[in-house]
Amino acid sequence: MPQVVIIGRFRYINAKIMSAGHDWAEENADLRGLKGLSKVDTFHIAPDRGMAIYYFRKAEHATAALPQLENSFNDYSKMFDCKITWEMGVFNESLSGKLTSQVS
Repeated sequence: MPQVVIIGRFRYINAKIMSAGHDWAEENADLRGLKGLSKVDTFHIAPDRGMAIYYFRKAEHATAALPQLENSFNDYSKMFDCKITWEMGVFNESLSGKLTSQVS
């Protein structure tokens, strides 16, 4: 069964604050309460934009985790003046595997 992902897109009003936000998250973020969470990947996209992908073993885990993530990042959004949008999707194992197999 493919993993379900939640994608968080972070857009900072002031790009200079993004680094402080990352530092705060490294020290304070606690995801241990998210049932079924198997992996998190984070990305720096531009000076004012970032993204996090949260991988869950089952759809019901992701569905239950989405409001938890939204609530837990409400304060973060206010502290670091950023807008966060959330989306859910399914990890495409077949296509990802095929494309990855082409990497030399």
